[in-house]
Amino acid sequence: AAAYWIGNARYAMRDYQLAVEAQKQLIGKYPDSNKVPDAYLNMASSLYEMGDSKTSKATLENLLAKYPNSDAAKKAKQRLANLK
Repeated sequence: AAAYWIGNARYAMRDYQLAVEAQKQLIGKYPDSNKVPDAYLNMASSLYEMGDSKTSKATLENLLAKYPNSDAAKKAKQRLANLK
């Protein structure tokens, strides 16, 4: 899904708000995509970089709840452990 890669590129360019919007677009349009867990992870990273650690943490927890067996969930667990 192109929206995922657009979001990743925006994150790399430190355009975090547009990264979040691109990932939300992916999740909304393609909820069954195998990139959705990664989109949540990228969104959480972008939110954290924007200083919104509360929403970032909630996004990571949402990822864990919805996709507990994904590779992204493993990374989310590590990030949550580091946030505490």
